[in-house]
Order: sequence, then structure tokens, then C-alpha cells
Amino acid sequence: MLVARARRSLLLLASLLVASTFGCVRSKPENRMMRLGDDVLASGSAPTVHDSVAGDAILAGGHVTFTGSTGGDYVGAGGQQEIAGRVHGSLRAAGGQVSVRGLIDRNATIAGGSVVVDSAGVISRNAYLIGGGVRLEGAVKGGVLATGGTIVLNGPIGGDVEIAGGSLWLGPRAQIAGSLRYRVAKDKVKIDRAARVAGTITALPVSKGWGAWHWLWMLGGLLAGAIIVLLLPRFIGEAAEVFRRRPLRAVVVGLVGGFLFPVAIIVAAVTVIGFPLALLLAASLVIFGGLSGIPVAVWLGELILHDRTPLGRQSTIVNFFLGALILILVSIIPVLGPIALVVSSCLGFGSVLVAAWASRERQLAS
Repeated sequence: MLVARARRSLLLLASLLVASTFGCVRSKPENRMMRLGDDVLASGSAPTVHDSVAGDAILAGGHVTFTGSTGGDYVGAGGQQEIAGRVHGSLRAAGGQVSVRGLIDRNATIAGGSVVVDSAGVISRNAYLIGGGVRLEGAVKGGVLATGGTIVLNGPIGGDVEIAGGSLWLGPRAQIAGSLRYRVAKDKVKIDRAARVAGTITALPVSKGWGAWHWLWMLGGLLAGAIIVLLLPRFIGEAAEVFRRRPLRAVVVGLVGGFLFPVAIIVAAVTVIGFPLALLLAASLVIFGGLSGIPVAVWLGELILHDRTPLGRQSTIVNFFLGALILILVSIIPVLGPIALVVSSCLGFGSVLVAAWASRERQLAS
């Protein structure tokens, strides 16, 4: 299934999307490029690669442009990306605006505020697209999985198509060789008379909004977070500082920690001697996981208020409430909301782990 194949790529892209946001806020005035074996890494305010790359091309910055060719994969993160060359491997891109008008020999996985595959773009296998607005006018020889606010399909697709979003439009040049399944409100679906779907067309039920219990659970989490901030203001402030100053480190630690914790719990639990350790690790995972969203909320509040809350330690709780409100509002957005929460939890989890390790080092030093 397309959904099963896409899961591994979605978390990576979500992390890249947040990393690219930091890159846009603190863009470097100069562009930098380096080679590691056959791979090329470029970063800066407007990194550009026009040449051929024997291995992978990895680009990150405010305005990313790629018009060359790669022997391997393309990995990009930026506020705006233009991909017009040839990628002999797979494409993985995340940013505010991502435009593809090149040739991709394998899969394309793209996440962004606006995702466009131009009519000149060709994806030789599957396309996994996530965005506030998704427009697919190029050719996809495999299947398509697309989620977003507004989805437009207006090109040839060689396999099955699965859609979840706010609205769906099949244009006159849409030619789907497989079946179409969509989870979109009936009045938000428009299929042009010239569009063709060789397989079946299935309308899936649209999920309903939150119930009262969900809002009560959210309120309880907000109050619990406020209590933790009041009890541990220094630790939460340090975790938010890690989130602000070292976002990439938070991403890496969050991903690695999220993978290693469950593995360690399972390995320890299979033996009688290690079972107490498994319980301790499980409790630690619950604690750190529960704290993961708090540094993100504090960082969001600081980002908006800056120095307008000169309240000392009490400023942390003010920033938390403002940031938590923003996260709640974001979580309501269909499709993108849950993805944003997963991303923030991953980043916050890494920040908490880094801050906890730093606190331990200070205790040992003293």
C-alpha cells in the first residue's frame, strides 16, 4: 500500500521542514558548498547547484535551486526550492514552496506549504505529496499519495491514487491508469468531464471533528504542562534554549532516542534480570515524552513576544501558554495539524534529552 510505504519518509520530511524554517529565520549571508566523496552538500541563503553530482545532492537554505543531475538521491530543505535537473535516485524535499520540473528516476517525497510538480516534471515511480496546496500537473508513472488542504491533479498517473484533504479537483488532463480513493467532503470534489480514471472511484468517509472528551483531554494537558513549567522553570528554559540554538541536534537526538528507547525496552524485557530495567526505561520514556511538547510551546511564545515579557522566571509560563495556544490551533488544521504535532514532539523530545544530559554533566562536575 502507498500509505505503508510513505510512513518512513513522512517523519524525515517533517523534521526537514522544521529545520528549513530555522534556516529561513537565521539565514546565512554566504553560501557554502563542500564535497564528501561523491556527495555534495550546499547551504546558505540561496544555495545553487548546476553541475553534475556523482553521489547525493544535499541542499538547505532560504532559496534552493537545483538544475544539475545526481547519480544518487536529492535531499533538500528550504524556504523555497526549485528542482529542475535530473535525479537518478529518489527525491526528498521539504520547505515553504517546493517546485519540481525535472526528471526523477525513482520516488519523490515532498512536503511543504505549497507543492507543485510542473507539467515538465516526470516522476518514474511513486509520488508522496503533503502540503497546504498540492498541484500535480506532471507525469507520475507509479502511484500517488497526496494529503493537504487543496489538491489538484491534472496530469497522467500510471498507478493508484489515494487522496486526503480539504478539496480535490481532477483537471481535464488527469489520466489515472489505476483506481482513485479519496477522503474529501463530497461538495469539495470536482472532476472534469475530460478526466479519465481507468479503475474504480471510491469516496471514503471524512473524519469528524473533535469531541468534548478530546477538548477536555487537551485542557488537562495544558494545565499539566503549566504545572511542570512552574516546578521546573530552569530545566524547561534550558530545553527551549537547545530547541532554539541547536535545532538540528534536537532533530537527530529526538529521532535516535525515539528509536533506541523502545528497542532497549524490548531487549531488556525479554530477560528476567533485565525486566526492572525495562520498567525504568519505560517510565523514563513516558516522562520525557510527556515533557516533549513543553519546550516547543515555550520557544513559540518567545519567538512571538521576544523581550516583551520582562517577568524573570514568570516569563517562561507566559511564553508557554501563548505557545501552547498556537499548537492547539495548529492541531485543528486537517491533515497538516497532526503532522505538525508529530514534528514538534520529535524536536521537543530531543531537546529534553539534550537538556537532561547537560544537567547530569553539571551534577557530576559539581
